[in-house]
Amino acid sequence: HQAYVGLRNYEQALRHHLKIINGGKSISIFPSGKRVLQGESLTVKGGVSFLAQATQLPVIPVLIQGAENISIQDFFSRKRRIKVIIGQPIYAKDIFKDLTSIVMNETRNDYEAASMIVMEKIMQLS
Repeated sequence: HQAYVGLRNYEQALRHHLKIINGGKSISIFPSGKRVLQGESLTVKGGVSFLAQATQLPVIPVLIQGAENISIQDFFSRKRRIKVIIGQPIYAKDIFKDLTSIVMNETRNDYEAASMIVMEKIMQLS
């Protein structure tokens, strides 16, 4: 589902995601905003932590290994394997220092800092 970049407002940028979650469904979201291949530098966006804080629902960290450059033929012929590791739920209270005073301005973005904690937990799954 579309996220609107550049708005500097997570509620507006992720309005479709909030509607889905508030409708009782789940979503998958990458903390970096896209897939990160092995060897790429890790940068995160604040969307995943904003959604955790806004909905008070847990983030389930998932690490997918072995999916880089795999073809459908490799998968079905079992020449390559994909490993999916699912971690323990992470709640907003676990990734924010203070839920009552979250800051997002030009010099500080607590959502991005919290999303980095989520990304670190994902990387620890390997």
